[in-house]
Amino acid sequence: MKNTNLLILKTLVLFNIISCSTTTEKQFTLLSSNQTGVDFINKLNEDNDINYFTYPYIYMGGGVSVGDINNDNLDDIFFTGNMTQNRLYLNKGDLKFQDITNESGISGDDRWYTGSTMVDINNDGYLDIYVSVAGLDGVKNNQLYINNGDNTFSERANEYGIDDIGNSVQGTFFDYDKDGDLDLYVANYPITPFDAPRSYYYYKMQNSGDFETDNLYRNDGNSFTRVTDEAGLRTYGLTLSATVGDLNNDSYPDLYISNDFSSPDFMYINNGDGTFTDVVKETTNQTSFYGMGVDIADFNNDNYLDYIQVDMDAKDNRRAKANMASMNPDLFWSTVNYGFHYQYMHNTLQLNRRVEGNKPFFSNISRLSGISSTDWSWGPFLADLDNDGWKDLFISNGIRREINNKDYFNEIKLRPMARDSLLYYTNQIPSEAISNFTFKNNSDLTFTDVTSDWGLDQKKLF
Repeated sequence: MKNTNLLILKTLVLFNIISCSTTTEKQFTLLSSNQTGVDFINKLNEDNDINYFTYPYIYMGGGVSVGDINNDNLDDIFFTGNMTQNRLYLNKGDLKFQDITNESGISGDDRWYTGSTMVDINNDGYLDIYVSVAGLDGVKNNQLYINNGDNTFSERANEYGIDDIGNSVQGTFFDYDKDGDLDLYVANYPITPFDAPRSYYYYKMQNSGDFETDNLYRNDGNSFTRVTDEAGLRTYGLTLSATVGDLNNDSYPDLYISNDFSSPDFMYINNGDGTFTDVVKETTNQTSFYGMGVDIADFNNDNYLDYIQVDMDAKDNRRAKANMASMNPDLFWSTVNYGFHYQYMHNTLQLNRRVEGNKPFFSNISRLSGISSTDWSWGPFLADLDNDGWKDLFISNGIRREINNKDYFNEIKLRPMARDSLLYYTNQIPSEAISNFTFKNNSDLTFTDVTSDWGLDQKKLF
């Protein structure tokens, strides 16, 4: 899955692989697995029992986290696999990595692993790894690998009280109560039919189960306590990212929760007393529809945090007509009438227009800025990639099969499908490799697509 490229890009930036002083030179150089030793592939083994038609979320992908697990001042890389073992690569210097998965005890079992986060959860000076779990069925308890300090790990999520059993996508660690330790927000994406009506989301938002909702866990030292209800965070949404930033400049970390399909986003302002208040409809004019990843950063250098949320809007007309749904007025107004906010199917770049009282206000300038349409996008990353003092934008992009291909799915509606033929029909779903996107910040609220100029235009399907 393409969103694993996001943290790899962060690694490349950290190592400063190649820098330049002119825009005619490549900013980045692609290194092969033969050069680096990093040969992980999140390979899916589809058959008649597990395929797109039995598990429509099969192509949401795994995860990757980067950090120095052995304190040698070199960042290491951990990958999770949906249907293959997790892999841990130790950085040996000069961008050479050694696979230490087997001896580290971190390969996992047959769970459907998704996101991963490196964090020193027990304050012993070594990075631990929290791993989220989802999947069609089977064991779904999230796992916590405690670093033993010798390149080995011990799984202890249950002992710490954070073995969340929801259909988890990612764990986000932050100190929400400012008591000096890191608390945990678990983003859950409960399995929901693609065609679920707005009434279904509305009902579930009032009646969500303990592990259908996202969950907040308070760090109490040697263990965590689930405080979702106490914090005012119980809800229902198809959460694809939970991103932290102080959006109103009051020194308390806030949360932006990006949700897929018609389930609404949430902008949770931290009240400073252990509770949060959702203000997304008061602070924004609209959100993305298929809300995917979010990054929060000050991209215009005015000391107020802005944010980018990505969606699924094709860059060119051909792909838009072949794959992307048109805006449906009935669906749009049904979503609004259920109180879910105005949702538009394109990336949103939300410019922070300053704080009024305790609330910020944002204006979506994605069309003005030139970054509104980047196809099937997963994760955005705002960072100064060319060292000019302005944060540029990288967007990881693509999906294994074109599950929105209109011609193909209109055609198969005309044919009966037996279960023993589902793999055949899955293999016939069209595929097209699309590169990630990279945009240079022009320092005037606009961006220029420099994907090719900077050497980040590789296209590949696995």
